[in-house]
Amino acid sequence: MALNPAISICVLTKPMYSRDPRLHLDFRLRDPSGLLLTNDLQIHLLQLSKLSKTVQNVSQASSIEKWAYFLVNAANLSLNGIEGLFPEAEFSEAAGVLDMISHNPEQRQLYDARLKLQLDEAARLEGALNQGREEGRAEGELFGQIMLLQELLGIAELTRDELTNLSEVQLSEVTEEFKRRLRNRSV
Repeated sequence: MALNPAISICVLTKPMYSRDPRLHLDFRLRDPSGLLLTNDLQIHLLQLSKLSKTVQNVSQASSIEKWAYFLVNAANLSLNGIEGLFPEAEFSEAAGVLDMISHNPEQRQLYDARLKLQLDEAARLEGALNQGREEGRAEGELFGQIMLLQELLGIAELTRDELTNLSEVQLSEVTEEFKRRLRNRSV
């Protein structure tokens, strides 16, 4: 089973590395020479106190700088102000969510519950998809073994259509029976 990348984004109001002037720090698994082992484990630190962009120059900022500016200043901006500064749709969507959940705790709880449900459902579907792939591979391997064993034995007891109607347990049993027949024939 393949693992999904693990990416952590930590938004810090105080710097973790006060001597490093960078807003965004990107940590990954590397050896001392800098050779990257994998991109599947990443830890990103966004040190908001290192933000140097202002309302006058945020429109020319990088995406990370724009998000940092948004996080620092969203509470002081109106929805129209946010849309004026950030024409990208994702900022309007984020501002709408912040506006909605700031009205009352009940709406916040509903939003959190809906988001959790969406994330849980996505994870369940991904798990089911991965399980189906694994089962398909296992059944496909057994299917191939049975076809090869039938060819080696010079028999055609089961057609492709008949094999597709068998469960993985039944396919395993057929495979073992054909292997036993092949061994007995060789003795």
